[in-house]
Amino acid sequence: MQYLYADITITPHTDDTSDILTALLADIGYESFECTPTGLKAYIPQADFNSQTLQDLLTHFPIPSVQLAHTIHTLEDKDWNAEWEQNHFAPILQRQFGILLRPRMAFGSGTHPTTYQIVNLLQHHDLTHQRVLDMGTGTGVLSIAMAQRGADSIVAIDIDPHSVANAHENLTLNHITGATVLLGDATAITGTFHTIVANIHKNILTADMPTYTRHLAPEGILIISGFLTADIPHMQTVADQNNLTTIHTTHQDGWAVMTLQKKLDSKQKTRDIGEGEG
Repeated sequence: MQYLYADITITPHTDDTSDILTALLADIGYESFECTPTGLKAYIPQADFNSQTLQDLLTHFPIPSVQLAHTIHTLEDKDWNAEWEQNHFAPILQRQFGILLRPRMAFGSGTHPTTYQIVNLLQHHDLTHQRVLDMGTGTGVLSIAMAQRGADSIVAIDIDPHSVANAHENLTLNHITGATVLLGDATAITGTFHTIVANIHKNILTADMPTYTRHLAPEGILIISGFLTADIPHMQTVADQNNLTTIHTTHQDGWAVMTLQKKLDSKQKTRDIGEGEG
């Protein structure tokens, strides 16, 4: 399949403006993104590219003080899914973790430091018989990793229908049963989970943290990523505001992962103490 990419310069360049631009581009068909020192590269099938639609989006960017410039480049016509699977996806995930993927240019390949850190972190968690949630599932790699650690009821959610289809494919490829993949955002979450993993943009994590906490079992674990090391203080504040304690933080190449635990509320503590005395 022939692909194009837009090389976009953002002035001034901040993580927040990149996050917003990425979300807007995804809404008009761009499938994958690469951060650059001055902005980002956004990839789209040539058949789906519309120059005027892109120009309109950049012209009407919701932050007037931000200036956006772009150039369009054509990639070599080849099977990029096979190329990426052979040279990027399989060597890391299959060799180290036994995870097989047929990536369809979705985020969550294992090559990105956030995904790799979470997969590696999950190797140290016993999820036997747990009900778990993979929020922003992408390729489904984190659902597969949690199944490997014993989770027997898995819910995976993504806003991108292509990611939902790819996650289904990869779960089947890895012989994972007991998994449900849903199209939607945090409003699609139902029930309670022992462990929730959310590898999404910082702004979405901030907005949806109350929802994650509400659906997390007492003393349940929430693993979050998709933000930079410099954003840890902000995410710590958000965690504190949502009755979550930070129990572990890692970082790689400037990208952070935080492991949080839901605190027992005062009523739960009183009940547990009473049961212990009995």
